[in-house]
Amino acid sequence: MNDAQDAAQPRPADEAAPAPAEEPAGEAEPAVTLSRNPRSGAGLRLLGAMVTLPWLMLYGVTGAWAVARGARAATDGLKEFDAGYTRFVTPAQVIFVGALLLAAFAVMMACALLLLYGRRSAIAWLPLLLVAAGLTAGSIWASVRGDLHPLLWSAFFFGLAYVTVVALVRVLKMTRAERRGRIATP
Repeated sequence: MNDAQDAAQPRPADEAAPAPAEEPAGEAEPAVTLSRNPRSGAGLRLLGAMVTLPWLMLYGVTGAWAVARGARAATDGLKEFDAGYTRFVTPAQVIFVGALLLAAFAVMMACALLLLYGRRSAIAWLPLLLVAAGLTAGSIWASVRGDLHPLLWSAFFFGLAYVTVVALVRVLKMTRAERRGRIATP
């Protein structure tokens, strides 16, 4: 083939788009497009996710340390040992606290990811709400039982309370929106 024959053949981009079919007057419905701006609220979602970062690091590092420390004490055959911050404890107790802190780490990570990706589903937020509320209640119980000062509690466990409130707001917002969508139009 030569260049002249190639130029003479119509290409899909060169073809004219077909004209839209005209509707009879009076029967045309206005075109309504319901689209959500994908960038709306992205800065707030990012800020909400960044609030979790200090507690994400705290729970992850401390939880991993506690599990490793308890496992090492258990393999050494110790019945009780000084964990360095409290009275003598058993390895199982330290591993349990470490597992709870790792669960708090997972809750913080899930909240950050759900916020970053803008998940708007009560089904996605409800399990997070239940686990975060349980861990928050457990942290309150432990701080009262262990006589932890309220300022120290807020420093250590504000992340869990924050995730609980965020998840509760998201669940309530989604369930209210779903109820509004079920009302029949007149």
